Amino acid sequence: MPARRKVRLEVVGDDGDRLTVILEGRVTREKIMQLADLVDLYGGGAAERVPAVENKLTRLARLIEKRFPYTDFTSRDVAEAYEIEYGEKLSLSTASTYLSRLAERGFLERAGGMLNNIRYKLLRARAEEIEGGA
Repeated sequence: MPARRKVRLEVVGDDGDRLTVILEGRVTREKIMQLADLVDLYGGGAAERVPAVENKLTRLARLIEKRFPYTDFTSRDVAEAYEIEYGEKLSLSTASTYLSRLAERGFLERAGGMLNNIRYKLLRARAEEIEGGA
């Protein structure tokens, strides 16, 4: 039986708030990414107080806000834009997975039925929110 792993992540913000997360058991890359996604969702206003670890999902959302605020796009469009913006390759499967997650969370609107014809669009309310903050 493999040894149980224990990973402890602790972040202390400038205002003294402490965030501690302990993962115990089989710690995989996927679980770490799920944790990062949870921090993104939970963060809200707390993100201003605690320095956030930027992950691909966060970068992708920011990229969509910047490059596709009013136009629709595909996972291929996003993967290409990601590579140009960040100098890192983003596979089509990863782009598709993250776009699906963003659609499930109400960040994007998803249209099209067939696998190769799926298009996304930043939700209008979200785009207006961005425009008002600029």
